[in-house]
This record gives sequence, structure tokens and C-alpha cells, in this order.
Amino acid sequence: SFGSAVEFVWGFSGAYATRDGAGKITVFQDFKESFSFKPPFAVDAIFGGRLLAVCGSDFICFYDWTEYRLIQRIDVVPKLVIWSEDGNNVVLATPDSFYILKHDKDAVTAAVVGNAAIDEDGIDAAFELVSEVTDKVQSGTWVGDCLVYVSQAQRLISLVAGSQETIAHLDRPQYLLGYIPDQSKIYLIDREHNITSWPLHLALVEYQSAIMRKDFTASERHFANVPESLHNRVARFLESQSYTAEALAISKDDDHRFELATQLGRLQMAADIITNMSEQAAATAAAVPPRAKWKSLGDVALEQGDIQLARRCFAEANDIGSLFLLQTSCGDAVELAKTAIMARDSGISNVACVCFLLLGDTKSALQVLIQAKRLPEAAFFARSYCPSELPEVVNLWKADLAQVNQAVAD
Repeated sequence: SFGSAVEFVWGFSGAYATRDGAGKITVFQDFKESFSFKPPFAVDAIFGGRLLAVCGSDFICFYDWTEYRLIQRIDVVPKLVIWSEDGNNVVLATPDSFYILKHDKDAVTAAVVGNAAIDEDGIDAAFELVSEVTDKVQSGTWVGDCLVYVSQAQRLISLVAGSQETIAHLDRPQYLLGYIPDQSKIYLIDREHNITSWPLHLALVEYQSAIMRKDFTASERHFANVPESLHNRVARFLESQSYTAEALAISKDDDHRFELATQLGRLQMAADIITNMSEQAAATAAAVPPRAKWKSLGDVALEQGDIQLARRCFAEANDIGSLFLLQTSCGDAVELAKTAIMARDSGISNVACVCFLLLGDTKSALQVLIQAKRLPEAAFFARSYCPSELPEVVNLWKADLAQVNQAVAD
């Protein structure tokens, strides 16, 4: 036994501190008492890490581990204080949100060596607020410059320079134990002491951190160590940071590559991607042809004035309405005839009839109405445009009516 205490916390270099019931805090180095002090306020909790954190009723004070020296007072009351391993970053997790601060160790050292005056708020340059995130942290740890935490909604989330990504949705309350770089895994534990792990590749974290710092030389170096299975994840991250061209070069997912190519205006590349997807769909009977993508690409091509590509896209999508609009706008009779046949075969009688009428092929337009069983319209159409066909159409109309009411037919 080493004695009694209300709280016990570890420091970053093997030191530790205890708090007794009277609020006295004792710091130990190499398991020997180094110094003790009683802060001039009621102590609610203490936290370990790079600095010794002491929580009051409406603020937290950070002290040096080597002597009783106030580093800085911050007016928040965190329930968790999570330090990065290098001591450069710290999270103050309050009940409703959390704050990410950068710790400037050099500024602290310079102030101490220079015997700078330290007031009741400590050293101003000791911490810099990086961001405030409106989320509730249950537990967390740092992996390099990436914060990994479990939210109150039981989501395992990674946060790199303000960019959030959900690693997993947890099915029960779990708490972070830590990260093992050699295994590239995060370990969690639940209340029944069941331990689970989730993969988080260190090279991916380092790559994302380098991108956020705009250190592209370092990012290329780290990317070489990222497994190909994570390239799609990297591409999504790059897209979120507006590096669309780089994301397109990395992504292996055809759906994502199509979206990126369309955004970049590389329409021919987008068409090639859909062609490849169509071939794969044809090889797999259960797969659905990507007609929606052809339609989407056709709309973009039409906006950019690429009529030839738009026509091809609408034809692949079987978008008869868009083809009709395109052919009539361009005055293309040859393509309009193809659209008429396509509409007729697809059972879109309105478009087919109008196409044939515009082409001057009234007999074909009449046949479309007859095949669609729109015999009253066919009769009036025949009377106006091809009177020689009227008797036959009237006979068909009468025969159809006779199936319902013979008296009306007569």
C-alpha cells in the first residue's frame, strides 16, 4: 500500500499525483514524493497527462509536473481530458461538446526560462484553441494527430483536423482502451469486460494529417504505405477536402469515379466508366443496367453543348422524352425516326404518334393509336389526316364497342 487518496492520475513521464479528501494534491516522481500543494479553490477532480489538470467548480487549471507552477487556467469544466502522446494536442470534453487545443511546449519553456510574470490565468501562449465540436465524448484516444472517440450515440469516430469519419456504429456501450500501431487496431471494452477491435491503419491517419497540413511531400510518402483496400476511403476523404482530381486518380469504385469525372467535366471519361459498368451488368444477369447514370450524364452533356454525347446517353438510358426534345430541337429527322420507333416499341404512344406526325408519316401515327387501343382517337385522326383509312378504323371501333355493349356499337 502506498497510502490513501480520493483520486490517482498518471503523468506522461512516469510521475503520478494523488488527491486526498482535504483537497491536497501530492506529486510523486520515481515513486517518491516530489512536492505537494493545496490549490486556492475547492478541487472537484484531477486529470493526468502532459500537464497536471485540476478542476474547480467552473474552470480547470493546468500545472507543471516538476514544481507547483500554474501553466494556464481555462474557463471550462471538462469531464474528460485526453492528451496526445506527444503532448501537442489535448481535448477538453464537456457534457455538451468538446474543445481541441494545441499545447505550445516551447512557449511554456521560454516563459519559464525567461522568468516571465505569470498571473492568475497562467501563461497566455500555453494553449491555442483549434476547434470546438458539438458532440458528446464518452471516451477517446489520440492516434498521431487523429482523435478517435466514442460518442454518446455509440459511434466510433475519427477526427482529423476537423474532418470527421465514422469508423463503426457500436451495438452496445463500449469504451476505448487504446490503439496498438503494430496491429493497426483500436481496442474497446464493454461493461461485461468483452474486448472488441476495429481496424485503423496508421499510414491512413498520417496521410490524412499530412493532407490537412498541406504537406503534400509527406502525404505521398505515407500514401505509399496505405493498403489498396483503403484507396476508396482515401478518395472519399480527398473529395471532402475538395481535391477532386486527386480523388479520381485514386478511387477504385466505379460509382464514385463516375461522380468525380462528372464533377470535373470529364464527360468522355464518365461515359467510358458507365460503359464498363454496363458491360459488367450484362455479364451479371442480376445486375441492373446503369440507366440513371446515362441519364445524369446526358443532362450534363446537354448543358455543356455536347449534343452527340447527350444523344448517346439518352439512347443508352432509353430516355425517350429527352431524345424527342433533342431531335425536335435539332431538326434531325433521321434520329427522330429512330426515336419514333423506340417510343412505339416501348409503348409510349403519345411520343411515337407525335414523332410520326412531325415526320409526315400519318399512316404510322395512325397504326400507333390503333395498337394502343385508342380507337376513338384513331378514328378522328383518320378522318383528319388519312380519310382512306377511316372505314377500317370505324369497323375496329365498332367491334371493340360490341364487346362492351352491342346496342351502342350498332
